[in-house]
Amino acid sequence: MTRDPADWRPEKHGSTRGVVRGHVVAAVGILRDHMAEPWTLDRLADEVHLSRSQLVRAFDATTGTSPMAYLRQRRVEQMARLLVSTDLSIAEAARSVGWKNQFHASQCFHAYYGVSPTEYRHRQTPTTLED
Repeated sequence: MTRDPADWRPEKHGSTRGVVRGHVVAAVGILRDHMAEPWTLDRLADEVHLSRSQLVRAFDATTGTSPMAYLRQRRVEQMARLLVSTDLSIAEAARSVGWKNQFHASQCFHAYYGVSPTEYRHRQTPTTLED
């Protein structure tokens, strides 16, 4: 599980990392607010005015994961919410969080939750009993 960048303290990690903390917080906000966009490391680094390698190092030091792993986790979690709160198909839910390929989305989902999106939806949706 990732650490919240807001909990990061420069006194624990040295002052040089404190300089880029704001960039990481900005990157997290961008990924949260625009998760459905087709992000690449280069594009995200440009958005927060860091080099690609500096972004990866700072992001990992702050959150405990890479930017793309963080984005994948956010997408999977949002997809799970959509599966239980809407009647979107698996493909529609995957597209709405930024995945163009339903198969890839299902693989990421299964890796995170241990079940397929379809199985997850069935387990989370209460069955109604007819009299």
